[in-house]
Amino acid sequence: MNYGEIHVLDLDTIDLSNLNRQFLFRQKDIKASKALTAVKAVQHMNHASKLVAHHGNIMDTKQFPLSFFQGFDMIFNALDNLEARMYVNKVCLFTKVPLMESGTTGLQGQVQPIYPYLTECFACVPKSTPKAFPVCTIRSTPSKPVHCVTWAKNFLFPQLFGPGSSDLIPTKGQNEDDDEDDDETKNSLQEANELIELKFSIVRAAEDLGDSPDYSFVDSIITKIFTEDILRLLRMENLWTSRSKPTPLNYSEYSLVIKNLEDSGLIEDVKLSDQKIGSILENLQTFVKSTIRLTKRLRLEKEIYFDKDDQDALEFVSSSSNLRSYIFDIPLKTEFEVKQIAGNIIPAVATTNAIMAGFSALSSIHYFISGKNSHVAAEASRMVYDSSVPERFVNTSKLAEPNKNCKQCSIVRGIANLDIGTLTLSKFRQQLIEKYHYEDDVAIATSDSRLLYDFDFEDNLERPLKDFIRDGDVLLVSDSEEILDHIELLISDHEGEEIRLPDLTIPPFREQQEEEEEGEEDDEIVAELGNSDGIVILDEEENPLKRSNEETDESSPIKKRKIDNLVVLD
Repeated sequence: MNYGEIHVLDLDTIDLSNLNRQFLFRQKDIKASKALTAVKAVQHMNHASKLVAHHGNIMDTKQFPLSFFQGFDMIFNALDNLEARMYVNKVCLFTKVPLMESGTTGLQGQVQPIYPYLTECFACVPKSTPKAFPVCTIRSTPSKPVHCVTWAKNFLFPQLFGPGSSDLIPTKGQNEDDDEDDDETKNSLQEANELIELKFSIVRAAEDLGDSPDYSFVDSIITKIFTEDILRLLRMENLWTSRSKPTPLNYSEYSLVIKNLEDSGLIEDVKLSDQKIGSILENLQTFVKSTIRLTKRLRLEKEIYFDKDDQDALEFVSSSSNLRSYIFDIPLKTEFEVKQIAGNIIPAVATTNAIMAGFSALSSIHYFISGKNSHVAAEASRMVYDSSVPERFVNTSKLAEPNKNCKQCSIVRGIANLDIGTLTLSKFRQQLIEKYHYEDDVAIATSDSRLLYDFDFEDNLERPLKDFIRDGDVLLVSDSEEILDHIELLISDHEGEEIRLPDLTIPPFREQQEEEEEGEEDDEIVAELGNSDGIVILDEEENPLKRSNEETDESSPIKKRKIDNLVVLD
């Protein structure tokens, strides 16, 4: 497309699992930088464009300060996590740089052109978050294969071979039933202490595994994890009043076969197809083999972190999760399926990736043929997304307007260029009042809610801004009279430069309007309930008057209302 200069950013290196769904990487490129390798692979295609690769985290403000983003006409997102996408979305809102947001999930995909404050931004529509599971379910009462895989990957593996983990050890108060909470906490702490002892035995074994190795430590691990721990869970009778009880592994049925393999040295030759669900014996053999291999590696590596492409680690997690599934009467999984679950892998389809990447590039044409006029481009651009109609792969739609309640683009933002080393808070405050025509005074705070100034707190006025903030920090400015809405200013440090505040159109104070609307809605709800003197509170999940902590502040009409009669329905 003859773009003049293209910068490619990625913090990741190439893994074996990347090779099946793209066309730029080869076997020889494994462990190399994705960005550098991609640029090398395509730079021969067109010498008119300058290609620049960056290996780093897009959220690293030192490597990629605000000035870096300001140098681009457009940003293309092809990120794979929510946090980074939200970050780039906010950066584009500050810099007013158009953003081409895109992504795929298997056969599904979308391209969303974002023109800041003119069209819907990435945060305008709530995004689903990855499924999380209660700790007590993972540790004590699994009912799905994913529970067992999570236990094996996030608890057992790091406890035995990695730095350890306390994430899956419950603390007081995680269960509604206090007795159950106490029992599970004591049980988990006991398990953790016993695993520490096992870790010591593994470390000692790592030094002793020589010509005549003693594999008895593996038997101890199997007996402890799959028999003794389960028997201890069964003694917690309150767990099994409404659940099926687990069945401890009878290791004596298999131990002789395992020992013969160990003594003959054939245990290292055990290999189960990654597409086949193994028997309990096959899973035990794989567990023993992977445990021995990982233990030997500990002598040099000291700590081993789970990697889905590490065959030893994958075999350990796959076999241990299947053995746990067997104990809890849960369907077993193939090694391939366990790898998908443990690696959070959603199967990628190369053709879907290519199609959505193509639409992303084509969508940028509207901006450039309009002379970089965002208003014209926003009107002409379309959102592209997968179609549910078999005969048609994609649909398109006009770009939606910004969501007035969006937590990112509904806030007025701008970039303030100033010298934080010399500019005092007092002068900065005065410039804000004059620039934005505040009638009286302002309050100034950092994005992490540290108050720098308001009319009751003047201690910092004569201090330079460098005492409170750094280049790239965000300041929140509020109207003390609550006539104008609050704004966010991203601070760009320019040594020796006069203060330059952005031109902003600040809307009226919105919380006033929202409170009035909420008050009217509350009155309607009370009237509908047929009780003008009191409020009926339904079950907590369905309470129509429930508000978040942010909304039930001192100015909230709900908090001020007197409740004479309170009826609680169980």
